[in-house]
Amino acid sequence: MNHKELIHSDFQIKEVEAVVRRDAFTTIHVYVPPYETNILRNLFGRENVTVFERANKTTITPEQEYDRLCAKYGHEVVAKVFGEDDGDRLMEIVEGFMAEGRLPKDSQGQEQSNQAEPEAIETKGAKKR
Repeated sequence: MNHKELIHSDFQIKEVEAVVRRDAFTTIHVYVPPYETNILRNLFGRENVTVFERANKTTITPEQEYDRLCAKYGHEVVAKVFGEDDGDRLMEIVEGFMAEGRLPKDSQGQEQSNQAEPEAIETKGAKKR
């Protein structure tokens, strides 16, 4: 997948719940894409951020994620976590999550249409891991 394929496209990716202990008296719960927890850990410390899996998905626009994170946390923080490359590294991470989210749909569609070929389905699932 190249960056031209991503232009103006919304994608569904899994969402996680991050419990952030800001201080001794303040704990917040936020629902964010998994890669955003890296920023939270950088800001509040690894020991103060606990992450839980969720069944929910969130909609993102990949080419706007870097700008969204910069607006939310500041360019310096985002660059410190993902590098000074104007979002290239972040885009690679986002593409990885998008590909991960597509595999179950593809294999589910194949299961329904190709029930006589279970080996192809197993191979597809093995690539995901």
